Amino acid sequence: MPEAFVELDLPSRLDMVTVARIVVAAAASCLDVLDGERLDDLRWVTSEATTNAIQANLLTDRPGRVRVRIGLTEDLVRISVSDEGPGMSDPVVIPEMSDPDRLQLEGGFGIPLMQLLSSSDVVFETTSAGTTVRMELEQ
Repeated sequence: MPEAFVELDLPSRLDMVTVARIVVAAAASCLDVLDGERLDDLRWVTSEATTNAIQANLLTDRPGRVRVRIGLTEDLVRISVSDEGPGMSDPVVIPEMSDPDRLQLEGGFGIPLMQLLSSSDVVFETTSAGTTVRMELEQ
């Protein structure tokens, strides 16, 4: 199957996370790219990346759009989520999940979760104009 693409252009509202998760999972399911637990993993990484993007946009005076793009082949989903927020720190600091003190904090689990569930490295491209996160999931 040639690579198929689905793109979403979402307003920076937290209720849009559900829209992104449903559309991305439906596309992967309809094309039989992922199923079972891997389809659930796709839902998780989509939710985490989209939530992070919306939250980054809400840090600005004029929250921009969130762009979710997935590329689907017969055995791979490539996903990228872009925001128009202030950008991330360089280098990106990812908290250790093994630190028991982490359980005392709300949030901060999205990036480690994306890394755990992704079949590839999670790549962050960040500038003052926003951040794009890219990852891949295989069955």
